Amino acid sequence: MLNSYQEAIEYIHALPKFHRTNKLDRIKSALDKLGNPQNDYPTLHITGTNGKGSVCNYLSNLLEASGERVGMFTSPFINIFNERIQISHQMIGDSELLDLVNYIIDKIDENTLSEFEFVTCMGFLYFKGRVDVAIIEVGIGATHDKTNVIDPDVSVITSIAMDHEQLIGPTIQDIAVEKSGIIKPNKPLVTGFLQESVRDIILNHAKDLNSQVYEYNHGININDFRIKDYKISFEFENVSVKITGIEKTTAINAAVAIQTFICYKKQHDQNYDIKRVIKKIENKKLPARLQIVHKNPLIILDGAHNLAAINNLINSLITNDHNKDIITVYAGMKDKNRHDILDFLSANTKEVHVTSLNMPRAAKADDYDFSKYHNVTYVDDDIKCLNDLVDNLQDEQILLVTGSFYLVSELESYFS
Repeated sequence: MLNSYQEAIEYIHALPKFHRTNKLDRIKSALDKLGNPQNDYPTLHITGTNGKGSVCNYLSNLLEASGERVGMFTSPFINIFNERIQISHQMIGDSELLDLVNYIIDKIDENTLSEFEFVTCMGFLYFKGRVDVAIIEVGIGATHDKTNVIDPDVSVITSIAMDHEQLIGPTIQDIAVEKSGIIKPNKPLVTGFLQESVRDIILNHAKDLNSQVYEYNHGININDFRIKDYKISFEFENVSVKITGIEKTTAINAAVAIQTFICYKKQHDQNYDIKRVIKKIENKKLPARLQIVHKNPLIILDGAHNLAAINNLINSLITNDHNKDIITVYAGMKDKNRHDILDFLSANTKEVHVTSLNMPRAAKADDYDFSKYHNVTYVDDDIKCLNDLVDNLQDEQILLVTGSFYLVSELESYFS
């Protein structure tokens, strides 16, 4: 019996990160012992290389605005672990989390689950009897992801690009095959932009499963797209949408969320006022997604952690503030394409200050070759580095903290 919230968190983090096999047997067995809570309420299942968190958040806002009690299971967290399990944007309480962990330990009575499997069981169980619908974000991939034990009303693929290729690659086609595992028979699929190199993989699998596809640029359309002063506006089926952002992908994520909302409501024959609901799409915002912590000069936190996300972010910043130099603080993981990311950052920003994180996955100084760059430095003390950069930042410059949600999590309190 664990006696405190802190003990419960320590127990969770002490569980193995991975198992040797990627089968779903262990979590299915554990959920069976818990009464299969994941079957107690409708679910919406979200995968994709980038944009998962944003789509989950937009979708939760839309559903809440229509009167639904909405569970949201996401990862990673930015400030505290409890962020991963929410109901209508209210995090699970410390005492509730402790009780949940003790209950699962007692019911399962064996230490066979990985950390993510255990946390997935927590989310499914916490939502039972408390929500009208739950939004479930995958951890990695889809087919073998531990959340892929549900039969969702709607499946979502936000995007497909190179990330986690060591686990679900090595090619982008392999990644697409893995993510296609989220598609379920006779259930609709909503997608963002699909590259031609992977589009047929997704569409053919959906056809085999008789899954109706709603795809960006092939049914999901964004009209009258505009960006001004870090605000995006566009028309979705003649309804005006306004959100914070500077990237076209942000608008696509919003459109994907709206289409998913519509599909879900139609499946349940529920009426809704789309204009009123869309006005609430950004009612609650996510941290670490183009999070502006200071305006003059501009300081931004963004958890872009792979090359596709970094590319979109930097190019959008350059387009929107082409007269400003970008100074970057970056930390990467060993399992990310950090060399390509650093090449891109060096070529497209004024300065790059690379740091590390106190975790095994984090890339250290020895994991980079800094000799090839003229504007990249490694810093051991990221707080001292930030102090110096903030003190000397000019109005014609942008300070960007990026590369990892864990870095943003570590440094957000600095700006708070």
